[in-house]
Amino acid sequence: MDGQTPEGRDDALLRAADQLAAVAEILVSVSARTAVAVDSRLSPPLLRALTLVGTSPGLSLAALADRARISRSRASRVCDTLEGAGLLARAPLAADRRGVGLSLTRHGRSVLDRVRAQRGDWIRDALLRMPDADRNGLLTALRSLGPSLAHAPRVLRPPPDRSP
Repeated sequence: MDGQTPEGRDDALLRAADQLAAVAEILVSVSARTAVAVDSRLSPPLLRALTLVGTSPGLSLAALADRARISRSRASRVCDTLEGAGLLARAPLAADRRGVGLSLTRHGRSVLDRVRAQRGDWIRDALLRMPDADRNGLLTALRSLGPSLAHAPRVLRPPPDRSP
């Protein structure tokens, strides 16, 4: 983008953002398809909750709702569904007997591990089909983009409350 006018840089950034958004949509689709291939009951909201609980065992329902950016009532319905499928367990929190901590069951951990493995296999296969120079450039760009996205302002609002 060096040597470009400000308008040219803006156009290039908009094109790059559009391309990245398209790739993000594909990745979300791949994640959803791999989840359903492992367990046909796993919708994207259920997978998101399973992933959040899997990375933070003992997470409270309120914390899950906050991290998933959904209402507590929706988080409760999601947990009911996951618990009914044998993927999630609830237990009283030791520090607060009124609170409930969420954790994955052994089956839930196995399902999440299989989803991650299948998704990883699909992405690795796609990367192997790329020319080496393109793959190396992508990896360099992702090293910069990841931290930038992680520190982006949180301006998104949660979607309207819907059933899981």
